[in-house]
Amino acid sequence: MKNLTEIELKFQVPAAARAALLAEMARGSAAPQRMSLAAMYLDTSDRRLAQAGIAWRLRREGRRWVQTLKAGGTNALERFEHEVARADASHDASVHAGSPTGDKLMATLGDAQAEGAEVGVRFQTDVRRTSRTLRTRGAVVEVAFDEGRLLSQGASQRIREIEFELVSGSAAAMLALAERWRKRFGLILDPRSKAERGDRLAEGSAYPPLRKSNRLTYPDEATATQAFGTVLDECLAHITHNAIGLIEGDPALRVEHVHQLRVGIRRLRSALRSFAGWAPSPPDHLVDGLRALFATLGQSRDRDVLDSGVAALLAEIGAPPLAVAASGGGPDPAEAVRAGETQGLLLAWITWRTALAEQPPPMLDAAPTEPDTAAPPQADDDGSAFHRKAERRLRRWHRRIVADWNAFDTLDDTGLHALRKRIKRQRYAVEFFAPVLRRRSIERYLKPLATIQDRMGELNDLFVARASYQALVATDPAAWFALGWLAARIADVRLLAKPELGRLAKVDPPSC
Repeated sequence: MKNLTEIELKFQVPAAARAALLAEMARGSAAPQRMSLAAMYLDTSDRRLAQAGIAWRLRREGRRWVQTLKAGGTNALERFEHEVARADASHDASVHAGSPTGDKLMATLGDAQAEGAEVGVRFQTDVRRTSRTLRTRGAVVEVAFDEGRLLSQGASQRIREIEFELVSGSAAAMLALAERWRKRFGLILDPRSKAERGDRLAEGSAYPPLRKSNRLTYPDEATATQAFGTVLDECLAHITHNAIGLIEGDPALRVEHVHQLRVGIRRLRSALRSFAGWAPSPPDHLVDGLRALFATLGQSRDRDVLDSGVAALLAEIGAPPLAVAASGGGPDPAEAVRAGETQGLLLAWITWRTALAEQPPPMLDAAPTEPDTAAPPQADDDGSAFHRKAERRLRRWHRRIVADWNAFDTLDDTGLHALRKRIKRQRYAVEFFAPVLRRRSIERYLKPLATIQDRMGELNDLFVARASYQALVATDPAAWFALGWLAARIADVRLLAKPELGRLAKVDPPSC
């Protein structure tokens, strides 16, 4: 029986790197282990385990059967796992009782049985595993390369992935090893488990789903550093799931994956601002790398705004067609995310997050970029102090929005862009601090905040389109029609935005 929290990280292996990677696996004095693994993943007919984040598996490993219960951990590396040897291919949930995940499994299956939902095999895997144990400076790591298929109701999907699992020692050392292999073989970070991929296949899609931000939860007594860790984990999950979705996803969702990936990056950057002075700050190169990726993806987003937004609206009103396409070229977003520089950046963020979790509460340097967020160096404190600081910061940032409302008629494009960024940051900060804020005050505030955020986003899209069409007037006079329409629409949206901003200005920000 094995009951533990695994520390592991998984990557997709490009086809071109397969032979070299297998050759590396075969190096050393001890031959790698090879094993055939055939697994059945169990769930209720209405997917209750998948929806609860639980994977329940029966697997034949050589000549023996092993039943395994798995669930995600608190961050990108952790996985709960409980294994029990079985005499045959029969399943028994009771053998997992006694752990929080096991008890959750029992309760979920009990509810399903009471409501007539049956348990059965939802999908299967057939894998050939090549594994070896590596000793690196500071850690012992099991490296497992899996090749095979996911199977569900006649549908099939290839498996070609490598996993690094910490046997003993430092997670940082394991991640350093993974980074060396990533650079050498062009590995692609994949946060999905086989259970997640199999459930998706059983639902009728071989593509990764779109990942939106999830509601945050942490204890009311959490310190600022603990709350920041939870926020950071959610932001990284948001980013990495949409990154793999953009690389391997449905072409029909490409635009949305780009959008959600940018939202994830923006939320992470906002988290750094929201917790500035209260929690450790990442190295500058990590922040700069995210900023550069955001800008690259923004070029794709701007093309999408033109192609599916403004250009479509202009066509509807009979605008003359442009001889030169407005969207133009630019970097392919999937290739930009697949690139080694981006993959290294994602892994570097996970490495920094892991180091943050392993450190004791430090003396924190205040590193805000605005005077109203200034705070002297301080040690992490208790939950009540975090509550007070969060409430004060929301009030200060709200006052900046109120000032912009009072000066709204005088704001130029730059001022409106800054206001839009402040509104987004305020919304994300409310969501980050939500576990320690009063629910009613959150709901009362978020409604007008979301409304003006959408309106300012519309205005920003119009500004982007205007800049693109202005670049075309020298070569295509038809662009003047578009610019005239855009000028009128911008004026209309500004008129709509001012009272919406006023409604937000008159609502008190959430309190604890």
